[in-house]
Amino acid sequence: MDTIASLLTELWGRLTDAEGELFELIGMRVYNTWAIPDATMPYLVHRLELNATGDVFPMRQGSYIVDIWDYSPNVDRLLSIREQIITLLDELEFSNTEVAAGRIWLQTDGQIPEPEQGIQHYSLLFNIRLYRVAETAAIIGR
Repeated sequence: MDTIASLLTELWGRLTDAEGELFELIGMRVYNTWAIPDATMPYLVHRLELNATGDVFPMRQGSYIVDIWDYSPNVDRLLSIREQIITLLDELEFSNTEVAAGRIWLQTDGQIPEPEQGIQHYSLLFNIRLYRVAETAAIIGR
């Protein structure tokens, strides 16, 4: 598994943990990049962008974006989902076989206007920083 696949698996797993409060609100409805047509709301869409940091080639930093989509006349459920995502991810430190010293923290979040009445859209932007383990070992081993 490469670094991106490892990160998406790690973060998706946290968002869909069947024992967590977020699961009670959205279940397994977390999509990569774009939701399926006519997806049942509420649901999440997540995406990841990483870039090199300069001199320290094993380090990567970037953004992790989580969009909340809901159909409701008010924002109550959407804000409950937001609260659970922040509880799960803000200031999270993690590692696995591909990533060492991973850290994620909330940079900004806010509502996004949608033209259809009742559609609630909210986006959370997290900063992420990590050291690539397996990719770095492969590069050094060349």
